[in-house]
This record gives sequence, C-alpha cells and structure tokens, in this order.
Amino acid sequence: MFVRDLYLEKHEVVTVNTAQSVGEVYEIIEKSGYRCIPVIDNDSLYKGMIYKVHLMEDIYENNGDKNATINHLLKHDDLFIAQHTPFLNALVAIKSLPFISVVEDGKLIGILTHNKVESVLEDAFGMKTGGINITISSVEARGMIGKLTKVLRGENIEGMFTLDNGSVIARRVVITLENGKTDEEITEIKEKLEKSGFRILHIDRIVSK
Repeated sequence: MFVRDLYLEKHEVVTVNTAQSVGEVYEIIEKSGYRCIPVIDNDSLYKGMIYKVHLMEDIYENNGDKNATINHLLKHDDLFIAQHTPFLNALVAIKSLPFISVVEDGKLIGILTHNKVESVLEDAFGMKTGGINITISSVEARGMIGKLTKVLRGENIEGMFTLDNGSVIARRVVITLENGKTDEEITEIKEKLEKSGFRILHIDRIVSK
C-alpha cells in the first residue's frame, strides 16, 4: 500500500502562503480550527508547517510584528513524503507530527493525516466490516503465518495484523474472520488453533461502524 491511496489532496487542505503576514496567518489558522497547517509559496512549493501555538507566542508573548512575514516561524521544511512512499514508511514519518505533507517535485500535493492512518489500522482489525477478531500467539515465530493459514484453510480471513516483529520468543497475530459465525463455529476454530499449538489470547465480535 502506498500513500497515494490515502492522502488528502491539496484542494481539500487549508494552506497559507509565505507572503502572508503573521496576523493574516493567525486569523486563517484560528478560523480553520486546526493547530497546524502546511505552508507554500506562490508557486505551490512546499515551505514547511506552521503551528497556531507559535503564532500566538510570537504575537502575544513576544510582542512580535503582526505585519511581518511568517518565515521565522516555519517548521519541518525537510519532513515530507511522496505519494509513492510505502504506508509503513509513512507510519514512522508521521509519528511525532500532527500530519505529514505529501510533496512531488518540491510542490505540495496534499497531506496524510492520522485519521487516514487509523482508518488503515481499523480496516486491518475489521472495524469497518465487522467480524470475529482473534488474537493468538505462538512460540514458533518462523513459519507461523504459513502454519496459521493452513489451519484456517477454508475460512475467509478479512484482515491480519502481526505484533512483536523481531521477537525470537513469541509472536502475536490478530486475525479477523468474516462475520456471521455462531458460537459453536468459533469454538471449533478455537479448538483447531489450540490443537495446532497456538495460544488464544482474546476473541472479540467486532461490530461494523
């Protein structure tokens, strides 16, 4: 999966321009309701991000000039991704940011938000369609997925999510099976997994959103 499938396009994003003043930008970000927005120049070249808190500090705490440009308040001009960036790379990049800008040929084309990232994780856990969510563990990390899919042959696996990657002791996997299973069918699946050496940590019925 790539970022191109997830990002909000520029026309959906509130942006400001480096030519605008501190006062103007503060009014825009205040009206938007966001705590941070991307900054471009007249050619749509990406120039970084600007935070509401830094504008407030400049105006109210430092008695800054409201008519000055915002260049001294810009952050993260070197933190951005491309639309062909893999999702996992984007997940790491966005970790400490309110969003991350998507840039091509130096120009802002959109942003990736935490909501979009969370939607991917929700999908992996079956939150959108609902289903039977089973968390299992195994001490056999190598070949675990192959063994698991063999045990569940014939089942419709809606999603799969692995945890503890790199562990040589144990690995957890969260799988989501299609909805509509009876308690008896779930018990049968549980017994098959346990018989094959898997430990069942948790089973949930997920109701679709």
